[in-house]
Amino acid sequence: MKPANISLVLSSGGARGLVHIGAIQALEEAGFRITAIAGTSMGSLVAGMYACGSLDDYRTFMTGLTRLDVIRLMDLAVSKTGIIKGEKVFSEMKRFIGNTRIEDLPIPFAAVAADIHNHTEVVFREGDLLTAIRASSAIPSVLTPVTKDGALLVDGGVVNPLPMEHVAVPKGNLLVAVNVNAPHKVKTKPAKKETTPEETNEAAAESVIEKAKHLINKKWNSMTSGDPERTPVSGIFTIVHNSFELMQHKLTLNALEKQTPDILLNIPVNAADTFDFYRAKELITLGYKEMKAELARSEKQRRLKQA
Repeated sequence: MKPANISLVLSSGGARGLVHIGAIQALEEAGFRITAIAGTSMGSLVAGMYACGSLDDYRTFMTGLTRLDVIRLMDLAVSKTGIIKGEKVFSEMKRFIGNTRIEDLPIPFAAVAADIHNHTEVVFREGDLLTAIRASSAIPSVLTPVTKDGALLVDGGVVNPLPMEHVAVPKGNLLVAVNVNAPHKVKTKPAKKETTPEETNEAAAESVIEKAKHLINKKWNSMTSGDPERTPVSGIFTIVHNSFELMQHKLTLNALEKQTPDILLNIPVNAADTFDFYRAKELITLGYKEMKAELARSEKQRRLKQA
């Protein structure tokens, strides 16, 4: 496809959203120029980093994280509204974003959140960039929500995981979307390998969160243990996580039925778990390779139509 100005939309998807970074690299290498950008949740974070010119620094930061580093950034605070306060991770994000305001960005930007008090979609097009990203990324029951102007804001994936209608599309621009909530892809089991000391230490660190999940799941299960009709499940986190993924997939399908982007990159939802941020290098590479392949497919289809 001939390089052109593009309006880019990046989906929600937790750590899978790191794919967006590689996809952007592939688009720019192919000569495309991003003149407007929008995103939800992790998509809003990558979009914000790009819009304020900090994406390269953010990429360097993320690819340097080990599993232990990721665990340390998760400030556990089991409460009625979530298990992660988010203060540590978003203080790190402020190093890249600072006090940037959306209206001062060099290109139009939009981030989507959901107001669960008023049951409405909230689109940030102005105001503090970090606040917009924080609100858009507040996964229900996991990351504590954001209170703003009487609204209780959570992850935009609840209402609009692929916000194509909220990106500015000037005349002549192509609409490009990256969706990391596509259907599961069957994976082959990797061959077993010996565990290194570093991997052993990281696994031990990860057990901190697993223990916290176990305690909450145990409490959840005990609350309903007297119900003879209840089917045993692995806990509330499994229910919430799987339900959220299904909801995002269905909402994305509905969005794509209403609007077809000129270029659409689909990444399967099981490419990574929500908190697999320590796999940043692998996921960024995946986004780069898959976008290059998608651009090649789009170009081939264009030539066939012209033949």
